[in-house]
Amino acid sequence: MQRVAMMEDEDGNFHFKNLSVHQVSTEEEALNLLFLGDTNRAIGETDMNDSSSRSHCIFTIMVEGRRTGSDSVTRSKLNLVDLAGSERVHRTSSSGQTLTEAKYINTSLFYLEMVIVALHEKGKRGKEKTHVPYRNSMMTSVLRDSLGGNCELMFDTRYL
Repeated sequence: MQRVAMMEDEDGNFHFKNLSVHQVSTEEEALNLLFLGDTNRAIGETDMNDSSSRSHCIFTIMVEGRRTGSDSVTRSKLNLVDLAGSERVHRTSSSGQTLTEAKYINTSLFYLEMVIVALHEKGKRGKEKTHVPYRNSMMTSVLRDSLGGNCELMFDTRYL
């Protein structure tokens, strides 16, 4: 599978190479794409888990609504995010490619934590200038508008 590349244009919009966008009309079509994406995830074996996800997964649903006889358009965006779990390298006995993946997983989770802490600090201080390090990782850049701003955010943390 080819590596995803992210580029930002002069207007601050992100563009991705090696990702696909599909327009669907039914729930079934959307679920089929979700399952297809899940089959493309990297899975590996560690001492603690026979089928450990070696990558994060973001499934974005964009909905557009138009009222009959009106020119107004309402747009919504929903990101479903499945994070690969952090790993204690000494417990998993990771080496080689698995160790490299574990480092990337742990680093991106750390960057997500940094963004959440910065947003919390920004909320406590009001409009005071607080730097939110969205650009530290591709994941936090992609989720920028879902983590801060005009959004609702819900975390469901389960160990499966």
